[in-house]
Amino acid sequence: MKLKIYLADLTHTGLGIATEAFPLNIGVIGSYCLKNFKDEVDIKLFKFPEELKEAIDKEKPDILGCSNYSWNCNLSYHFANYVKSIDKNILTVFGGTNYPYDAYNQKFFHEKRPNMDIHIFYEGEKSFAKIVERALTCGRDIKKMFVDPIAGCQFLRKDGELICGEKIKRIKYLDEIPSPYSTGLLDKFFSQKLSILVETARGCPFRCNFCNAGDAYYNKVNQFSNEYVAEEFTYVAKMANKFDVRHVTICDNNFGMIPRDAKTAELIYSLKQKYNWPKSVSVWTGKNSKERIIEATRLLGETMNISMAVQSMDPKVLENISRANIKLDHYKAIATELKSQGRAQHGEIISPLPGETFASFTKGFSDLLDTDVTKVENHTIQILHGTPYADNKKYIEDHGYNIKSRIVPLDYGKYTNDSYVFDYEKVGVATKDFSFDEYIKSRKLTLIANLCFNGNTFEALKKYVLSIGLKRSDWIKYLYKNMDKFDDPIKKIFKSFIEESKSELWDSEEEMVKYYSKEENYKKLINGEEGRNVVYSHVTMIMADQTQTLIDNVVSLSKEFIESHGIIASYVAPAANINDELEELKKYIKCMTFDSFNFKDNLELSKKFEFKYDIYSWLKTLEDKSLKDFYDEKSVMIDFKYEQDTLDLKRDAFKRYGDTVSGIVKCIQRTGGAQYFHRKAVSI
Repeated sequence: MKLKIYLADLTHTGLGIATEAFPLNIGVIGSYCLKNFKDEVDIKLFKFPEELKEAIDKEKPDILGCSNYSWNCNLSYHFANYVKSIDKNILTVFGGTNYPYDAYNQKFFHEKRPNMDIHIFYEGEKSFAKIVERALTCGRDIKKMFVDPIAGCQFLRKDGELICGEKIKRIKYLDEIPSPYSTGLLDKFFSQKLSILVETARGCPFRCNFCNAGDAYYNKVNQFSNEYVAEEFTYVAKMANKFDVRHVTICDNNFGMIPRDAKTAELIYSLKQKYNWPKSVSVWTGKNSKERIIEATRLLGETMNISMAVQSMDPKVLENISRANIKLDHYKAIATELKSQGRAQHGEIISPLPGETFASFTKGFSDLLDTDVTKVENHTIQILHGTPYADNKKYIEDHGYNIKSRIVPLDYGKYTNDSYVFDYEKVGVATKDFSFDEYIKSRKLTLIANLCFNGNTFEALKKYVLSIGLKRSDWIKYLYKNMDKFDDPIKKIFKSFIEESKSELWDSEEEMVKYYSKEENYKKLINGEEGRNVVYSHVTMIMADQTQTLIDNVVSLSKEFIESHGIIASYVAPAANINDELEELKKYIKCMTFDSFNFKDNLELSKKFEFKYDIYSWLKTLEDKSLKDFYDEKSVMIDFKYEQDTLDLKRDAFKRYGDTVSGIVKCIQRTGGAQYFHRKAVSI
């Protein structure tokens, strides 16, 4: 009989699909295994826990292999417990990045999970093949599996000793791995509500200490061949077109840095012309060589966002995290070039990093706001295994990290019995240089930036601030410092944001699990009241229900900001004044956003409105020209339309996530911002 293997890259489904990426990871493990063992193995792949349970109940496997990430570690272990309750001889194998890199912490990881038999270390294809090879030779006798070490793997012997197999070299020529797409292994997932995941290269040449890819093992970048990539992507394009799957994520660590990536961009462009796929592309671009990245991805235009992650703008902090950034003036030049091409680009920072103060954080955040990036994101640092933040006690103590636990948004559910399963992450919320109060301040600044700077909701106001000689960073900080002047419905949401930024953090995982295991508290998760992305949830609450009030408040405060610089008193316009201009801008923004989160099919697709200024043409100019130069005595009529791509996006988002607050949060996260749901001014 064939060795029956179930491979599972599970996602929580308690409140919709939490992680909707194709299970590429188990796809490549499975395709490599089939190549080496052919008719000796029977492999099935699983994404959803309900489907896995049904399969186990129908026919138990010989081996259950599960992915191990911060968002599904406990869910995977839940199923390890489940199969062991059925048959102790079922071999349970884990693999993934949520695993320590040192023997002391590896042993502790195993001791906490006695029903996890083996954990793969580093790359998984060859290591899993070694496990299968031994299982086939030992006649499915699980006791014989642990007589000798297994290359690329760790397990605990009965006497409690951690047994470590020799390190397996990475696969240099990645074409050794048959494509799980081209071979049809992933076909069944195209009809499910999932987003396509592909890779063209593996490895990262950078040594950032907050990322487990910074380990020396991964520093060499290995590639799939052009022919392999072309065959796989073409297959994916045909299937995606057939099943109306619009998005793709390229999971390379630094897409655009390898000269070959330009060919991949050309390939994607040609597939878009032929198969209308993809509509949008998510990538992690390189940490430097931005000109090469811009050139390599030029053909993809607005289909792809360029990530300009810096993590910090402070030289000492960068030294602490083993990272080097491009110079700020160079960064600004690249952002300006992308803007001239009409391409979205965003800056990212992480806080609090070692040595970062609130002053240096605010300065770095402001520097990014004053470039031409489309949005600026501030991520709370995750405490990841394989980094000193999780596995080096001295490093944590030296920098005074205050580490808390919090639920990963949407990562909870009830699957095989009446007990709940939760996955959570550890985050750093303070250091000896960055207090918890300052952490909350940084979160408030992040919220205001997400509301008023990121995306194009207030694009007209952002341009206006620049056109009268003021800094956008000063404008955002003014809104942040005057959050108490917003109307009560929005202030109430601000208050909720601050409270939830604190209440989502737990001192211990056990305390958190105990709390959410109570039925009344679990309902708060299911209702989307807790356990959500706090920033995006509160942005969504305002955008979905208080957009018009938000616009009134932001324009009013912007007028105060301008007045505080003495500009209104000295402003002379031949046909109007600055108050009129702000009123016209407010009207323009309201026309663009008034029904953005209406997901119904009976939308009025075109709405025309009259304006005193040709705001449409003014926004099209790349220079910071004055709005007063676009005054029209006869007035102009501007048409606000829903383009077909926007309507398709709305329908796809509704189908995948629903129109609840939690669903809209997912929509905004996955599409890149609320602006993708707005009407566009398309003609005069």
